[in-house]
Amino acid sequence: MCRLSPKQWDQCQCLNHAASCRTSGLERQKKTLVACEQESERVKELRFAYRLWSLSVDPRNLVFIDETGVHLALTRLSGRAPKGERLYDSESPGNRGQNISLIGAMSIDGLIATLTVVGSVNTHVFLFYIQEVLIPQLWPGAIVLMDNLPVHRAYVIREAIESAGAKLVFLPPESPDLSPIELCWSKLKQLLRSAKARTREALDPALTQIINDCISSDNALDWFAHCGLFI
Repeated sequence: MCRLSPKQWDQCQCLNHAASCRTSGLERQKKTLVACEQESERVKELRFAYRLWSLSVDPRNLVFIDETGVHLALTRLSGRAPKGERLYDSESPGNRGQNISLIGAMSIDGLIATLTVVGSVNTHVFLFYIQEVLIPQLWPGAIVLMDNLPVHRAYVIREAIESAGAKLVFLPPESPDLSPIELCWSKLKQLLRSAKARTREALDPALTQIINDCISSDNALDWFAHCGLFI
């Protein structure tokens, strides 16, 4: 009688599972992770109320603000190699350097205000961004939307935005899917991986080129629509 080793048994199970998925029309896909807090009644009600409100305002007045982190070791995570051979890449340094925070604001026209800083974003840095980078590009009647980070909720931040004739609105908790700038960051990081900027002096020009040449108003329209901001 033939006996299978534990490893062979696991391989057979995987093959059987794959065959079963093919016959049922299923295929292996990357998961889209959603915070379990979205399932709470409180967050559901807040998300529903936000959806109703967002359909009552002019999307041309919406400005979404968010931060993302980048570093000097970003590189493509996949590539091409002969079948059965492992693909190596020696161009990604082990030392990523200091984390660099990118703050941006997205309107229906695209990214309208960006700033990079070394390290994390605190209230002092964020207030500088609001006063010196964002406000010069705002207009009376603009609606600035942010998530619920403590730095966003500082009173001086609201005061600065409202002094420019704009309104501040906070997104529902655990709801990055409602902010089109999250989709922008995804595309920007993908392009930055291809740029392989390995010094701070190379990173800023790479970001500037990506923002100017690759983040278009058509992209912004698509991302706004994806987030349900048009009927």
